Amino acid sequence: MGVLTFPSRASAEGDSPVRTSDAAEPQPALDAPRFDALVARYRRPLLSFFQRRSVGAEDAEDLTQEVFMRLSRRFSRLHWGNPDGLVFTVAANALVDHERHERSRRRDRHVEVDPGLPDEGPSAEAALAGRERLRGLVAALDTLSPSVRAAFVLCRFENLTQAETAARLGLSVSAVEKHMMTALARLRLAIGTEHDA
Repeated sequence: MGVLTFPSRASAEGDSPVRTSDAAEPQPALDAPRFDALVARYRRPLLSFFQRRSVGAEDAEDLTQEVFMRLSRRFSRLHWGNPDGLVFTVAANALVDHERHERSRRRDRHVEVDPGLPDEGPSAEAALAGRERLRGLVAALDTLSPSVRAAFVLCRFENLTQAETAARLGLSVSAVEKHMMTALARLRLAIGTEHDA
């Protein structure tokens, strides 16, 4: 049975591991490399892997050590047919765990809301009443004639002056004033009717 070795960078023509064996028969899994050879080969690539993913230098060192710790725990049971894939899969998992830990640590910095503080938002009843009132106002706007509704929308929603509205609609300023009074009276009536109900 052959042993998986990692030639030094100076003597290696490629980055792939080399198996020394006299036997030519295929084997289901390669033997584990020597751990010190594994560390020597993957330490720098792992540091680069983590730093390219915006991990600081100290955290990259820690994560690299974490990868080697995880590999050492299961070293003899791992399948070494694709050492690059194995090492960088463990590295990706370590990075996910690190990011999850960082998120939870940042969450601890948040200030908890005092449940005794009054809620500044509207109550459910007030929100429902507001939606009903808005529905009534929209219905009242729909009952206005097109010219009255156009004058109201331009003045109230588009913030045009009555003179600008008159120019846009081709009306006199006094006609726009009358349209606005009509619209406001109809809307007041709609709000008043709703409150009376």
